[in-house]
Amino acid sequence: MLRKLPSKTLSADQTLDAVRAHFDEHGAALCSAAGLIDGEAGTARVLRLMTGLREASRLDRATRRRLVDLHRLLSLDPVIDEFEPDLSSWILLDPDSPEVEELCLLTDRLYDLLFEIGELDDERDALALALPAQDAA
Repeated sequence: MLRKLPSKTLSADQTLDAVRAHFDEHGAALCSAAGLIDGEAGTARVLRLMTGLREASRLDRATRRRLVDLHRLLSLDPVIDEFEPDLSSWILLDPDSPEVEELCLLTDRLYDLLFEIGELDDERDALALALPAQDAA
């Protein structure tokens, strides 16, 4: 049974809050989807990510990379390295199945989350650049 991620936190990191909220809502489905594609290794990947989010005080570079890697897995991106699934072990998925439709929706939602993280980073960077200009005035 998955434990819920804290959604009412005192984190000053809006990106971490957005990711926690996403995994609070979609974490179990993401575990199932990753498990469908990469078996126990896929499920374990999502569970490790969720554990890291539970313990994090900010969204660090390694966690961001894991989010991108999860998106690549769900997108069936065929690039293989030591951390990527072996394509020969993937089950054949029926494109018309409800599982594939759910997989596509989860992948799109994860992409939207990654895009939101980028926008929040841009806003934070813009504010950081504006502060020295205000101090100089």
